[in-house]
Amino acid sequence: MWARLASLLLLFFGLTHQGSAQRVPPPALRIQCHVSSAEWSDRQPGAAWLVSLRTADGKVLEEVVVPAQSNPQLLDLGSRRSGTYIVAAYFDANGNRKLDRGVFSNPVEPYAFSNNARNRFSEPDLADQRFTHPGDLQKLVLKPAF
Repeated sequence: MWARLASLLLLFFGLTHQGSAQRVPPPALRIQCHVSSAEWSDRQPGAAWLVSLRTADGKVLEEVVVPAQSNPQLLDLGSRRSGTYIVAAYFDANGNRKLDRGVFSNPVEPYAFSNNARNRFSEPDLADQRFTHPGDLQKLVLKPAF
């Protein structure tokens, strides 16, 4: 009987004190988006930063829309596990929630990729866009294509 009582006490004690170790949440992933003053001053009501968070191999994890409140603006993509990520973002100046394109399908709204990777005629290589989190703040300067 004493053995049974002791095992029940140990079980109770073990279950009630399991959570005493503090868990450290993953660090927040933050990026800073910036557009030129002309693009900022030409914005319309409903303007927003549209951000796509991707895995290292380019698969979309999450897409967020953040109302444009300041330039530059710090965007918090929430707590993320350490790892390698890619960010693609654009400034939706007219608030229509899509990347507007010109005559030859070139974007006419400012956009950027992590590490400010650029390619003249297409999306830059994934290797050029990858960054390690946790790490430095990702600062993106969104530029229109020409």
